[in-house]
Amino acid sequence: MKPSLEDILAGQRAAFRAEGFAPAGTRRDRLTRLARVVLSHERAFVDALQEDFGNRSPFATRAGDILGSVAAIEYHLAHFEGWMQPERVPLPPEVEAHGTFAEVHYQPLGVLGAIIPWNGPVLMACLAAMGGLAAGNRVMLKMSELAPATGAAFETAVARYFDRSELAVVNGDASVAAAFSSLPFDHLLFTGSTATGRKVALAAAENLVPVTLELGGKSPVIVGDSADLKTVAGRLVAGKLASAGQVCVSPDYVLAPESKVDALVEQCRHAAADIFPHMMQDIDYTSLIDRHANERMKALLADASRKGACLDFVPGDITLENLPASGRFPFAIITNVTDDMEVMQEEIFGPLLPIVGVSGVSEALDRVSDGEHPLSAYYFGDDGQEAARVARAFQTGSVVINDVRCQLTYEALPFGGVGKSGMGRYRGRAGFVTFSNRKTVLHQKASEAVLARGRPPYSQQAHDVIAQAVALKKAQYEVD
Repeated sequence: MKPSLEDILAGQRAAFRAEGFAPAGTRRDRLTRLARVVLSHERAFVDALQEDFGNRSPFATRAGDILGSVAAIEYHLAHFEGWMQPERVPLPPEVEAHGTFAEVHYQPLGVLGAIIPWNGPVLMACLAAMGGLAAGNRVMLKMSELAPATGAAFETAVARYFDRSELAVVNGDASVAAAFSSLPFDHLLFTGSTATGRKVALAAAENLVPVTLELGGKSPVIVGDSADLKTVAGRLVAGKLASAGQVCVSPDYVLAPESKVDALVEQCRHAAADIFPHMMQDIDYTSLIDRHANERMKALLADASRKGACLDFVPGDITLENLPASGRFPFAIITNVTDDMEVMQEEIFGPLLPIVGVSGVSEALDRVSDGEHPLSAYYFGDDGQEAARVARAFQTGSVVINDVRCQLTYEALPFGGVGKSGMGRYRGRAGFVTFSNRKTVLHQKASEAVLARGRPPYSQQAHDVIAQAVALKKAQYEVD
């Protein structure tokens, strides 16, 4: 009989207290074992993801989930000991003159809980685990019920290398996820939809558990007049069709100069055909996760068509009437788009790409600023000033210039959203900081005689000093 969630948490908390703050050697050993989890079960993970998706690119699994996880672990191994060191905090010179100094110490929180999404379960589970373990915490992972084979494989793999009191993997349906989010963790990380993230945050709030929410949103692509459309299309389509658009930072829609929309559509069609010449049979083109996702894509397309949109499919023999019932879903470029279409009102999370004509970058920025804060945003163009303008124009978790999606590659970059696209940052040092208690430690070195001057009863000289200081500040800020 498997232990309950509460028992696992209690066991991890007891082990954390018994061990104390894990030294660097222990953390290094745990990170190394996590790499072995991934590498020793590479074939099992490839097969499990293939089973869960129906078809998931084995190359993408090996490049992203396997080698991507190991590369991120190695980044932590190379840097975490430096992150552990206390940081000196400058104090006023007159205070430091007495030898007084202050530091920030990074100490583990205790037990980190993480709810893992279905779209990249091995990589995302490893990212959460390595961040928690590098910071000296114990970690509990709830795998997604939408990828059950992968969840089971990951649980088996972790059990081979870790005691449950160090790193525990939990599988189960949505009710298990709800119970998991209600546990009194020391920190909870969630990756998923905004709607579910709101529920997770509410559940965590009952125990005052701090949360990091990596959600989503409609990540825009802004195309400037100076952009080369062939380059834009190649990079845009490759990023959009990676995992069939089932990635949180996938480009969601495009804002391009009105006069260039038709040419961009044509270039996108060619790019898609070049990347996947046999898209509906290509082993490297990933299927939609389930029939619900398939039906949702169909509903978005039907709504757009009914409201006047033009649909351009790749492969070209696809129409609304012969869309597949499951598995791989064709690439659909949508033009003549209006804001009342559902495809422009919710995150797409699939291989549909609306392209909207605008008068220029100013209109594009206004449109993005008028919506919810996106998780990411993208700009294409050779105008450096325009690129800088886009980068600072609106709130978003990340901006990429002249590419899409590649920010996920670099573990050194903090990752997260703003507003409804998320809160908090993790990955690399940002994750270490998030999953640590930043404890202030101040060393008082002033003599008793010096400290006594600040205690009552206050002398007339002390009153005069304070009065003079107030007068000086009033003059500085030009107040009476």
